[in-house]
Amino acid sequence: MEIIKSIYLIGYRCTGKSTIGKLLSDLMGCLFFDTDRIIEEKFKMTIEEIINQRGWEYFRQIEKEVLLDRDQFSKNVVATGGGIVLDPENRKFLQTHGICAWLYADCDTIVKRLLADVKTRESRPRFSKDSLSQETQKMLDLRSPLYQELGQIQINTSCHLPEEAALIIKRRISHVRQ
Repeated sequence: MEIIKSIYLIGYRCTGKSTIGKLLSDLMGCLFFDTDRIIEEKFKMTIEEIINQRGWEYFRQIEKEVLLDRDQFSKNVVATGGGIVLDPENRKFLQTHGICAWLYADCDTIVKRLLADVKTRESRPRFSKDSLSQETQKMLDLRSPLYQELGQIQINTSCHLPEEAALIIKRRISHVRQ
């Protein structure tokens, strides 16, 4: 199956965007990109270091620059950062340049995954001084309507293994107007 547009995986932290994205790109016979990894490679720093040194606003700006450099993502699978949907220009770009698959999970599942992932601290900076559970729920309340608005394909990763989710996305792509 040839991809006509890029497939953008959107969703909160630890919903499986990178894991499922790699599996999906293999199924689709295309390349996989992760916007957070591209930023880290470009700046030779972790996301945490970039934010500690330059702040969230600076990070969001470079995240936008990476996204809008669409030629590198053409007809491939792209895992986006969880907050990429906060910017209206990013949302418009995602709607017009690809198919969006929203990967979501309940708060408890996300918190368990965050705590289990050894890379969480360096690659997923905290947003507040709240408990991880409170912070996660607040971010989900804020972002979920934006993810839902963009998600032409929606997969609950709390109840699907990554391999299953990748297969579901591949099947549903043919039903999305490209």
